[in-house]
Amino acid sequence: MNNVLSLRHSLLMIIIASALFRADASFADDSRRKEQSKIEGTVYASIADLTVLRDEVLSRYALMITGERQRAFVESANRPPLQIDRQYRLLAASKKDDFLYQAFGRVIGPEQSSRTFDFQYWAEYLKCSNVHKARVGPAALRGYSIKPDNLPAKKFVEQAGVGATRFDPFDELVAHVLFWSNAEKQKGWIEYIFLHSSELISAERITQGDIKSKWRWKHHSLDFEIELIQSKAVNFMPTKVKYTSKIPNMPGLFSEATITWKKHRTGKLLPHVVRGATGAPFGPTQQHEHLLFEWRLGDEIDDDFFDNTSADFRLQFTPLFEFYFDTYQKPGGLVTGTPWELPEELTRDPDKPAA
Repeated sequence: MNNVLSLRHSLLMIIIASALFRADASFADDSRRKEQSKIEGTVYASIADLTVLRDEVLSRYALMITGERQRAFVESANRPPLQIDRQYRLLAASKKDDFLYQAFGRVIGPEQSSRTFDFQYWAEYLKCSNVHKARVGPAALRGYSIKPDNLPAKKFVEQAGVGATRFDPFDELVAHVLFWSNAEKQKGWIEYIFLHSSELISAERITQGDIKSKWRWKHHSLDFEIELIQSKAVNFMPTKVKYTSKIPNMPGLFSEATITWKKHRTGKLLPHVVRGATGAPFGPTQQHEHLLFEWRLGDEIDDDFFDNTSADFRLQFTPLFEFYFDTYQKPGGLVTGTPWELPEELTRDPDKPAA
């Protein structure tokens, strides 16, 4: 009889322990699900925050970007193995005034022209309401060409050869690096890539509270796995974006970008140093870009800055950024502006913090 009672007691204890284990496991599973849901919620909410920040900043701003594009070529390309393009971008907009200005400038050296000195070569596009202007070339007395009323704006941009001026300083951050030099608009690609056309595969917390997520994105013939790092230190803004090609005949079409953020005097976090690298489907084997973003917002910009009657809108940027552009004057001809200098922020090791 005692043996039977002892056996019943043992079985009862086993049943109770098993029930408690299942309860603990269920509680743990529930906690994990809640934590995973919280992580994924942060991923999506922070992407939405990025779009809100973009729309607020780009409603009225001026931006100067200075940087280098380095392209490595294979020996069979019959050209120097490394090409370095020194470049500038000027961007400005005022939503209230329906004003947009975009310019892309390159520094041309003696090795690329018949001149014995460096000079600036610009492509410019300006839009204010229904007025569209464009100009391409080195400093000259020639003014802007103006879009005829019967010519669509897109056609005017193509004919004027100013497609390279397009650059969206927030959407480009999360796009494939090859798209940085794409003449098509990238505005809205944050939403398109991550909120509409990608599948979230996984999301997890990593060191220092950052979040790493993986996505699968397909766009026409393109197919990529995307790895996105969102940093807790900068309100989960993106700090690393990596594209791995899943295209069978283009395995080397990778893309890696890192973004360093800096707090502006308005309190807004803004992209400051952006670095990108990519493989290419043809031409160069690799392309690297290193860009410094300098922003002016709010009362840093006077209302008369957005003057669409300016004979040379580049000069509006001079007092804001203390930068002088090549100009053409009579008599004397070309007057060169601020000499090219790679910004100090781009010479630092990106893996080491600033001193």
